[in-house]
Amino acid sequence: MSTQLTNPSNEAIIRIASPRPRCTSWDVAPAVIVNAREDRQPGADPSARDLLREDELRYFQKNGNNATIFIHGFNVPYGRFSHHVQLFDWGHDILRNQTIAPRLSYNDKFATTYRDRDTLARQYRRWQERYPHLYAGIDLENLNGSDGHNWFIHMEDNLNRATGLFNRDDYRKFTRMIHLAWSGDVFALDYMAAESRANDAGFVLAGLIDQLVGAGIAVNIIAHSLGNRVLLVAMNLLGQMPGRLECIAHAFMWQPAVPDTALSSDPGKDSSVLRNWNFIHAHRAAKKIVVLHSNRDNILGPHADDQSFQEDLAAGEWREALSGKMGGIYNVATIAGAPGTEVISSPTRAPVQKASNWIQDNLPRIEQALQEEIARDGNGLFTDHLLPRRYEYALPGLGAMFYGQRITREMAVDSMKTFRALARTEYENKKPRPAMGYEGPEIENDLFVRRMRDEGKLALVNQNLWLFSHSGMRIPSDLLFAKVYQDRIMALLLDSTGFGAYR
Repeated sequence: MSTQLTNPSNEAIIRIASPRPRCTSWDVAPAVIVNAREDRQPGADPSARDLLREDELRYFQKNGNNATIFIHGFNVPYGRFSHHVQLFDWGHDILRNQTIAPRLSYNDKFATTYRDRDTLARQYRRWQERYPHLYAGIDLENLNGSDGHNWFIHMEDNLNRATGLFNRDDYRKFTRMIHLAWSGDVFALDYMAAESRANDAGFVLAGLIDQLVGAGIAVNIIAHSLGNRVLLVAMNLLGQMPGRLECIAHAFMWQPAVPDTALSSDPGKDSSVLRNWNFIHAHRAAKKIVVLHSNRDNILGPHADDQSFQEDLAAGEWREALSGKMGGIYNVATIAGAPGTEVISSPTRAPVQKASNWIQDNLPRIEQALQEEIARDGNGLFTDHLLPRRYEYALPGLGAMFYGQRITREMAVDSMKTFRALARTEYENKKPRPAMGYEGPEIENDLFVRRMRDEGKLALVNQNLWLFSHSGMRIPSDLLFAKVYQDRIMALLLDSTGFGAYR
């Protein structure tokens, strides 16, 4: 007998019918999660760390010497994996001389790969045919975990299937991704608080990428929604680090909930109220940047037409339907650079005006403190210990200085320019820049971004005909899967770094 168990399962039932049985099983590598959340608990969660373990690095080195990182978006809790199921109570009651009806139930082992009813049917079809109530104790609608972990399972499954060489039957070449979890789950309109947390996660991501590149591993990244701020923060830091020029092979920005000017090399293009979207070095960290956008995404913008509104209703996307009628939650939450709670309860310009007044009063002290810190530090790097711990509330709008724990002299000078400009600015209500994920990056009035596109460094993917909701890529339609996952993402990976062992 030769049986290859190529479908992940908690258990395998093998009946020996030969004096010389032979069984080969393949182990699927454990899921790889880097939990960079503020509320992480290192003692309780082994994923609560900033870097990979040595055994994880070896896995990616041996599995094609490449790694793909996924960053979830705004308002996604951490969640958890579901559990494997297994047969209980099956056998024969000798005393009563009757068969014991088996049942499926959860055990204590986490299930980290995609499952559905078909998955269980492949494992337990014969049992289910004989015992119709076999699945009674299983929640078939929630086999794939919750929240962020549900995203991780679906993205891994989607990317593996996009290779065209994986169909959930044979997991021998199944490729793990690296999933970055961050604290983006705030009140839906408190976009500002999520931005601040994305800054912290971006610093972790920069260190993670640096570790992978230092180990000789090619890096690809897929970021969704506000996860693209995490990505931009990391890219902006890496773009200033020696030896890290174009260290990211592909940066896929999927429905980025960031201003359409965020890729510009001109800090003057940042017209956001808080001047906190300057990522002028970000382009230097990636060989190729792919922006995937759709104006059918009504979290990021208004309904393009009445058909878009009707599509949301027909699909049961009530949140998107309401958001589109409001002009897009993204626009509402960023209209004054203030948390949604403040937009609702006070004039939209008040929080920013308060920040401007604070800086006007304290600008000399800030400049003196920065200069003294620089003078004391010999290597040009210093920490932000002079700043309040919750600076995102006390000092909104202070710009790029705060997205890293360590900054350079050059960054300090840029920050001082931001401080001076903020102190001189008269604030008024402003319409925010459109989201990049709605209509793509601003190209018409930005020669630098236009040149990146013309030279092939920047690729734009218009998904208006395929993507009809902000998170539609988690469980994609067949058309979206073919047009984007296969034709726009996996085709690039297979032609360059590969995706795990797939080439």
